[in-house]
Amino acid sequence: MRAMRAFFLRLGGCFRGGESDLGAELESHLELHVADNLRAGMTQDEARREALLRLGGVAWVTEACRERRGLPFLDRLAQDLRYGLRQLRRSPAFTAAVVGSLALGIGANTAIFSILNALLLKSLPVAAPHELFLVHQQARGVTPQRFSYPMFLRLRDAATGAEGVAGMSHIARAQVRIEAASEAETASVQLVSGEFFPLLGVPAALGRTLAPGDNRTPGANPVAVIGYGYWQSRFAGSPDVLGRRLMVNGVAFTIVGVAQRGFQGVWVDSPVAVWVPLAMQADVRYSQNFSSHNTSEPEKPWVPQEFIDWLDLIVRAKPAAAPATREALNGVFLGSLEIATGSFGPETRRYFLERSLTLEPFGRGLSSLRDRFASPLLALMAMVALVLLIACANAANLLLARAEGRRREIAVRLSIGASRARLVQQFLAEGFLVVAAAAGIGLLLAGWIGDVLVRMALGVTAGPTPLGTGLDWNVLAFTAALSVVTAFLFGLAPALRATRPDLASAMKSASRTAAWRSARNPGKFLVAAQVALSLLVVFGAGLFARSLRNLSHLPLGFEPEHVLSVRIDPRAGGFAGAQLDALYHRLMERVQAVPGVRSAAVSNCGLAVECRSSSDVRLPGYVPQPLEQMRAQYSFVSPGYFATVGTALRDGRDFEGRDRGNRSAVVNEAFTRRYFPRGAAVGQRFGIKGMDRDSEIIGEIRDARVNRVREAAVPMVYYPLEGNVVYAESLEVRAAGDPKTVSTDVRKALSSVASGLPVTRIATLTEQVDRSLNQERLTSRLTLAFGILALGLACFGLYGVMSWTVARRTSEIGVRMALGAQPAAVLGAVLKEVLGLIALGLAVGVPGVFFGARAVTTLLYEVPPNDPATFLGAALVLVTSGIAAGFVPAWRAARVDPVLALRHE
Repeated sequence: MRAMRAFFLRLGGCFRGGESDLGAELESHLELHVADNLRAGMTQDEARREALLRLGGVAWVTEACRERRGLPFLDRLAQDLRYGLRQLRRSPAFTAAVVGSLALGIGANTAIFSILNALLLKSLPVAAPHELFLVHQQARGVTPQRFSYPMFLRLRDAATGAEGVAGMSHIARAQVRIEAASEAETASVQLVSGEFFPLLGVPAALGRTLAPGDNRTPGANPVAVIGYGYWQSRFAGSPDVLGRRLMVNGVAFTIVGVAQRGFQGVWVDSPVAVWVPLAMQADVRYSQNFSSHNTSEPEKPWVPQEFIDWLDLIVRAKPAAAPATREALNGVFLGSLEIATGSFGPETRRYFLERSLTLEPFGRGLSSLRDRFASPLLALMAMVALVLLIACANAANLLLARAEGRRREIAVRLSIGASRARLVQQFLAEGFLVVAAAAGIGLLLAGWIGDVLVRMALGVTAGPTPLGTGLDWNVLAFTAALSVVTAFLFGLAPALRATRPDLASAMKSASRTAAWRSARNPGKFLVAAQVALSLLVVFGAGLFARSLRNLSHLPLGFEPEHVLSVRIDPRAGGFAGAQLDALYHRLMERVQAVPGVRSAAVSNCGLAVECRSSSDVRLPGYVPQPLEQMRAQYSFVSPGYFATVGTALRDGRDFEGRDRGNRSAVVNEAFTRRYFPRGAAVGQRFGIKGMDRDSEIIGEIRDARVNRVREAAVPMVYYPLEGNVVYAESLEVRAAGDPKTVSTDVRKALSSVASGLPVTRIATLTEQVDRSLNQERLTSRLTLAFGILALGLACFGLYGVMSWTVARRTSEIGVRMALGAQPAAVLGAVLKEVLGLIALGLAVGVPGVFFGARAVTTLLYEVPPNDPATFLGAALVLVTSGIAAGFVPAWRAARVDPVLALRHE
């Protein structure tokens, strides 16, 4: 009964009152026990001693009461965090080294992931993005992926089960001027149907969005919705923006709304500034990304024309209903084509009627960079993950070394009753503090690194980047998960090892040498792992560097030196088709009169800007095989173009003033190899689908990499610019010296000929070629930076381990030198141990090198993935750097004074 009463008294005391009353409660319980013992005949001392024994100890009861009143785990965690902070403050150098290395690893991983997230993972900021689909066409041959406006109307109005269908054009660069401004600027403009904003579920932040009625009559509704960012940057967020006027390519539009904040359009890497109705196509002179049939008239408004395909279509449907919606859309589509092609020949009808529709998920929007940068970014993600593993190994080594210095403390705590699990929890809490600090710094670094990487990839030097890589929940969740994994990676092993000491030996100071000399010392194995991981990163950096070097030294087929490339836009300038020939003649004559200019030529597409148009090739008397693709890329150029850009004529002649229309053509060597493999091309005839007659080949030029440096020459056809209604986009100017010195005079010359002609960009052709290598250059530079970082971390780890080893073995080295060992022998012994660690790391890393290299084969150019020269170079760099890192501790060991070493012992 007394025991039960004591228990309930203790329990009641725990829940009555607060911390301040706990001592008084315990004292009263103790006095009750003492009184009972005195009545039993004990002396005062015996009664108090017996009462304390029965109560169980004041300290134990106090702790038990605290645990019953609170949450024991959280209390212990708070204690561990406070203790960890005190420990970290006592070792600022250690803390800075661990936090710094981990912050670099976490920051680099977060930066690369933020770009991957923006391109591959992030959903559009619209309602229910998983219900959006993009309509695609598929067929056996090359099929345009766009639709005409009449086809859009039929698909929109048919009962197909879709919740909505919207149409949109590609994003165009237009000359936009605010009504009160004096000069126009180039801004991104998109033409959309009235269903666009309602289908996406994007409301207006101010005013209204476009409505179906805005597209009812071509040219009748010059209204515009502007982007939130454009509203803030150009109108300072003024609420009186509604009703103000914008001049888009010379046409006045009334602003009726501002899109909601955060919505920049459905092209991830091309934010839209202004949206206008599709029915205004002819007014704003939109004329890009389209395909047409012979019966169409591209110079007339596109909206009523059946065979000008220029629209992308978005469908909203429940995912479960998508297959049925696709079938219904397909039926309407094929039925419409059946009627529209009724008067065409059998071959043409077959070309149209072999198509079918598919629905592609559209929740992440469109991106011109997605396919191009996805593989390099994944490769970079793997490399920065390796860098983080090296940083974790470094941190683990530092923690092991630090725990080695605390062996005596840990042994004392274990010997007086602390559990191993409790100490492991305390070590992990300290590790999580380090990681939390590193993650915070890493997030700051990631924002800056991500912005720099996007600018490098896209060649953006000023202003906001078109690809938003800021923090969102995906990035924060990734960083949090990465931090937790990192904390366990570098914190768990040292915690388990530190809390499993030999208590007897840990109490003896002499045991320190034996502990660190153990052959099973995990610190040395971690260094070997760092060397192995560094080998992968350095080898990858070498492969990408060699690949970029190969691309940089490729023969281009043209001479970019001394050439200035000027991007013009006659359509946006309001020039009619009948005015173009005279305009081009005046431009070339005036520019050629500029001092320092040797020649000038006009073309519809510039070089190395991936401006390409292609069509089917038709050879008289040739019957193509089933599924055979007979296509060629074509361009329109003025006389003297090939000499201006430095492309050599191989056979025949260049265009002259008498060449007009498409009666004559110049082809490249790739075209001859493909379509005339048995003889000369000059004098032969061929046709291009869309041209009204066959052409005679009057000349053959050398192959040139006209699209991208990485892309080999494709079959190419050139037609004379004169006699064809072509809105040329590029003026090439060859200068006698540095082309930059004539750029100002060239701009003035163009303005003197046609003051209303928009000049959107002036750059040297060399800069354009370099820009086409942005992806490869970015990958090479980043892998080089990561390789240097990985190498530095590995060397730091090797230096730290060997320094600690020498410090722990100072007495042993002193004894050896006192017995006659020479400094050179001590130096050699330490360096031998360094080389052993490096050799072990290289041996472990070799399989990973050859396995990982195969994963990046497609990203390399004329470099074998298992290139032996690159591997030997990477191994040599690692060995040299490792010896340099280990030489200082070895030199320090060779200079140990035996007397001082033994005196300390």
